[in-house]
Amino acid sequence: MQLVLWVSLILQLVESNDVTILLVGSRHKLTQNRVIEKRKKVLEECERNEMSCSVVDALNDFSSESQGFWAITPAIFTLTNVSDWTIIAEDTSEINIENLKRFISTEIATDTVFAGFGLRDKEPTIIHHFGMNAPTGFHYPLLSVGFVLSRTVVDSIRTVDQMENGFSIDVKYEFAMLLYKKINVQLRHQPSRFCCGNDFNTCIIRCSSPTTSSFSLQDSEVHLMVKTFEGHHKNRLDVLKNTWTSDVKRVEYCSDKEDRTIPTVDLGIGNTERGHCAKTWAIFRRFLEVSGVGAKWLVIADDDTLMNWKRLKQMLEMYDPDDKILIGERYGFGFNIDGLSGYDYPTGGSGMFFSRSAIESILKVCPSCAADTDPDDMTIGICAISSGIPIVHESRLHQARPQDYAPEYLKNPISFHKFTDIDPIAVYYKYLFDIEDHAQQNHDSDKTEL
Repeated sequence: MQLVLWVSLILQLVESNDVTILLVGSRHKLTQNRVIEKRKKVLEECERNEMSCSVVDALNDFSSESQGFWAITPAIFTLTNVSDWTIIAEDTSEINIENLKRFISTEIATDTVFAGFGLRDKEPTIIHHFGMNAPTGFHYPLLSVGFVLSRTVVDSIRTVDQMENGFSIDVKYEFAMLLYKKINVQLRHQPSRFCCGNDFNTCIIRCSSPTTSSFSLQDSEVHLMVKTFEGHHKNRLDVLKNTWTSDVKRVEYCSDKEDRTIPTVDLGIGNTERGHCAKTWAIFRRFLEVSGVGAKWLVIADDDTLMNWKRLKQMLEMYDPDDKILIGERYGFGFNIDGLSGYDYPTGGSGMFFSRSAIESILKVCPSCAADTDPDDMTIGICAISSGIPIVHESRLHQARPQDYAPEYLKNPISFHKFTDIDPIAVYYKYLFDIEDHAQQNHDSDKTEL
């Protein structure tokens, strides 16, 4: 009897070379091209290592009508076949097939395996519902370095009949919570296998920087419009003008009152306690009226948003401004397990980025808001679906403050949001200020004066 068990165990180890790699990005040609290149490379490496592999684009390989596949669970639910091992990673992640083969040779696909680099919250945070129902020391995966699921875990996920809640905010955390609550599985933290900045010799999956710039962009081609109101003119706008907006060539502070000392622009829209949909639509119309053909991008920020302007521009240079495109930190609402409901939206506080043609399409389909106080970002999401505009996710944009994220997640951030219980100027200089760039600007200015 013991011999039979040993033979069965050996067969399981030998035959567990069947792998599905699910890459998560955006419903956009940049993700498509990345996955096409990565698929070719991975399949060649799998063949050399005598492994059976498939590479799936979680956003572009499924029906264009499907929603929320970036939330991971709907994509897993819709997979045609379940492999012994499923890898979930970003479309930019680098995968070492030889190291993957070594890893799964020591594991059993019928065990409950959920392995990756574990992030932990340092304090309760709003984006994770303040840790409600999470066990002490709860780990969730860093998606840029991926994670591995065994067949048993994937089979269990596919028995889930509904998503946990209405909003999808941080899917890596929400996915880990689903596994904990539904099948009592927690992430195995293995930093030597799932790496960011470490020697790739030991890594199964490693984080990688986004594609370098493809479209040169001048400062005059980006138009920044900051949402504000009279009550924030002194306390908030002073912070912005003394930090990041001082680098911006084309900026307008869009308010409910004109103040030429700042200066602000009166949009003719009264301030509301929530929603701000009418104000954002007024910004859209003003951009088309005053920006001229030279402005290729509109950036909308709140008056308590902090950004790094150079990183923002470098991010925009990856995308064709002639495309209908909307970039932001992607949230979701109303997703179901089968991907047949719900919609994406760009959460407003982290910054929203629109090509000119995207704004024109949104205003054509949605000329106005249903109510002035409707959430502008969620309304934009609904209108983007109707307009056929892809919402491209940028993980370096942040809806919350630095302390609301695990430190390992904050890699070259572009933005943070909210001044509550922080010194915003200190946050800017710690996370968003590049001293080398400012030193170069000062050097160039000195040369010009000479």
